[in-house]
Amino acid sequence: MKVAFSKSFQKAFRKLSGKMQESVANVIRHVKHTEHVDDIPNCKRLIGFESVYRIRIGSYRAFFILRIKKDTAFFEYLISRGEAYSKKTIEQLRKKDK
Repeated sequence: MKVAFSKSFQKAFRKLSGKMQESVANVIRHVKHTEHVDDIPNCKRLIGFESVYRIRIGSYRAFFILRIKKDTAFFEYLISRGEAYSKKTIEQLRKKDK
């Protein structure tokens, strides 16, 4: 599976500690080598969304949009668990789910 990143995801990744960066990088490597989204550990499709998924990485949540036609996982947000399910984040994900 191909992987792409938003600027906000990249910025959040750079701000993480070394150990957490390593954990996120391992998850991304796993996603790259995966054929199907069901094979990704700690990954669930968000209820009420067509193509938005979240991956649990410790106290962080990585949200990505799966574009099936291009077989690409576009990582949109890397957010702490407390902020992950706020109204603002959910509304932004709804806009990008189309």
